[in-house]
Amino acid sequence: MKLYFRVLKFLAPEKYQIALTVIVNFLASLFSVVSIGTLLPLLNAVFSPESPPPPPLPTSEQTSFFRETADSFKNEVIDAFQRLVTAETREGTLLNVCLLLIAAFVLKNFFVYFSNQIVNRVETKTLKKLRDTVFAKIVEMELAYFNRNRVGTLMNYVMGEVNVVHGNIGASFIGFLRQFLNAAFFLAVLFVISWKLTFFAFAVSGLSLWSIRVLGRKIRAQADVVQAQSGDMNSLLQEVFNGIKVVKSNSMELREVMRFNAFTDTYRRANLKVNALRGIISPFNETMGVAAIALVLWFGGKQVFAGEITSVELMVFAFALYSVMNPIKSIAENIARVQEGLSAAERLFALIDKPIAIKNGTKKIERFEHEIRFENVWFRYGEKPVLKGVSFTVKKGEMVGLVGQSGSGKSTIVDLLLRFYDVEQGRILIDGIDIREFDIASLRRLFGVVNQEVILFNDTIAKNIAYGLPNEATSAQIEEAAKIANAHRFILEKPEQYQTLIGDRGVQLSGGQRQRISIARAMLKNPPILIFDEATSALDNESEKIVQAAIENAMSDRTSIVIAHRLSTLKNADKIIVMEQGEIVEQGSHADLMANGGIYKRLYEMQFATQPESISTSE
Repeated sequence: MKLYFRVLKFLAPEKYQIALTVIVNFLASLFSVVSIGTLLPLLNAVFSPESPPPPPLPTSEQTSFFRETADSFKNEVIDAFQRLVTAETREGTLLNVCLLLIAAFVLKNFFVYFSNQIVNRVETKTLKKLRDTVFAKIVEMELAYFNRNRVGTLMNYVMGEVNVVHGNIGASFIGFLRQFLNAAFFLAVLFVISWKLTFFAFAVSGLSLWSIRVLGRKIRAQADVVQAQSGDMNSLLQEVFNGIKVVKSNSMELREVMRFNAFTDTYRRANLKVNALRGIISPFNETMGVAAIALVLWFGGKQVFAGEITSVELMVFAFALYSVMNPIKSIAENIARVQEGLSAAERLFALIDKPIAIKNGTKKIERFEHEIRFENVWFRYGEKPVLKGVSFTVKKGEMVGLVGQSGSGKSTIVDLLLRFYDVEQGRILIDGIDIREFDIASLRRLFGVVNQEVILFNDTIAKNIAYGLPNEATSAQIEEAAKIANAHRFILEKPEQYQTLIGDRGVQLSGGQRQRISIARAMLKNPPILIFDEATSALDNESEKIVQAAIENAMSDRTSIVIAHRLSTLKNADKIIVMEQGEIVEQGSHADLMANGGIYKRLYEMQFATQPESISTSE
């Protein structure tokens, strides 16, 4: 129940609208009962004699406080109805009853419509809030979380799981309120007519409610399987669509289709089980409802024979009992739906409650003044250390290169500097302060990062360049950043220039153009520190020359850290750090390292011996 009420907290900001919904549903339920209540004077007007005898007084055996109170209230209600509709003739009375019946249904349906509109607003707003909360939590998670979870699973959290929770708990709660009010009013009618008959009816219905509870537990267990498979399906689609070139180049379309067919077959069978359990609920409830009414007619008939109620009251009781079955059936179905939603809610709140491994600092850092220092830094992804006691310094204004074989820890150094991860031992200092003390957003604003894998969005060129400063960048600033990145010229050749849409992941641009847009995006922030992580490794020679020129423009008068697989690009670096198996084995200028005759010289000579396309030393 704690989990259920936690979900309902998302409805709390809409409490005034929910209160209005309760009031409107109260009125709708009231007029539903009025419409049923008009049957009694209607039947009396048609089938009773001109002056119907007063209801029989209870015998001494029947006399009790509860009975006397119920009979008194019933007689007052009937008298009020009869005074309202009674005319001089039976025909006039009949007309008044029919007009009252129409008015009651018109008012009832008006309030039902009004209620539906309010509920729709509450539900859509609640759904938005829950989805926004889940998405915000995922985005805030550390990079390691994304490495551990498949993209399809994360997408399923935001779309599938949220829809299940909202549809089966949030919406069910609103439906429960409505049906509860309906049931309460109709139950009042039943108790007024005959409390004995009412208790008998619900004693018969107890089996139905117990069965629904058992079915609800089974549905929840099976719903876990369905939602897990839904996440796997999203992951499978993501893999195939992102890797469609690999699929086609290897002629694996048929294999992927067969793999997807097998998966959807499993998914279908899981859904069949859930739907089979759901499908039992409605017919089972209806069957039990009819059985209850049949038994009630039998028991009520005996009360008619005993003179406790009239035959007309029994007919109204049967009609009201049938009317109360629908809201009770809906309540039972909502209980089953809640069980299904709770399994998804459990997963969502496990995500929302998950602590973020990277703790935010409190200090703001506005500028970079002196140096970046790594002091005895250790880090591991799994069991094997990736960095082992790494120590070095980057002075302000220096260009520092990182080289080494794949897996040597170069990119990990950059990830730690940006606090995508935290060091296990040692520390990283900027201007003498541990970076863990800094506010993460202010820390990252110091850096402009250009990666080997360029991420562009399905938007205009201008908005991709301005991604880091979406509300601050002017057209002049965007163009200036593009000029520094050698991108301005080719942008002007596009049909819409800076307003040109570049498609999903920038498919409308060449590799070199995408990389220059990425550099322009980094330059727009005017960061004091630039990081280039294999920025030219995926480009052909011609594109590499253009992008390299853009990089050299960008690095002017800035501190820069460059991870490069083409060592010729680091000849002018102030310092080159050579890494091997997570350790720094050499550092110095290009000339010093060549003179030392160590690993750097071997890598340099090996690369130029194969002219010029060598095996990448990126991670």
